[in-house]
Amino acid sequence: MEDSLIPAQSDGYKLPVMVCPGFHDARLTAQWVRSLPPFAQPYVIEAFPANPLAVFEELVQIFGSPAAKQPDQMQPIVAVGFSAGVVGLAGALALWQQQGGRVAKLFALDGWGVPVVGLPVCRLSHDSFTHWSMLPLGAGEVNFYADPPVEHLQLWGEPARVNGWQVAGWQGEAAVPMTAADFLERSLRTEWIKQVEQPNTSRLHVPFP
Repeated sequence: MEDSLIPAQSDGYKLPVMVCPGFHDARLTAQWVRSLPPFAQPYVIEAFPANPLAVFEELVQIFGSPAAKQPDQMQPIVAVGFSAGVVGLAGALALWQQQGGRVAKLFALDGWGVPVVGLPVCRLSHDSFTHWSMLPLGAGEVNFYADPPVEHLQLWGEPARVNGWQVAGWQGEAAVPMTAADFLERSLRTEWIKQVEQPNTSRLHVPFP
């Protein structure tokens, strides 16, 4: 990590990242968590991934109720969902916002068919068809898709081996080649720097079990 990319006021702060996997071997999630950059502190959500209310209740256990705090007292949530986990997170974070909470970013990995309109989101897809077909259901200013295509589970289990393109919205002309792991690292770093540079926000240090 280049020193110029580390905010002077970071003071060892790590970015809490809520992780909601899908229905697959837990070893894939453990492998994915180990691939996160050192400035990220993951918390794997144990609630049923496709149940937004259950995921929301677990977020309340971690952060406290958004309805009981002032907006500037609530740390914006950064979350990553894969497959069925996108279903639970999208619904839970929409409810979180409705109750006054803030969402910094939802990273939706292969959340095919899941609408995320109204949430600050980045989509990562295992092929170009999934990417382009999901844009009408909500996407970020910058997204990623694999090229050549990979298997659905490889996007989660081996992001460093998934080559593809960073693309801006609906545009395909200004695509930037990178791996899925690099895209996530850059995007998470942006969110980490934002939180470090907002010292008045209540920071959450999440213990990883």
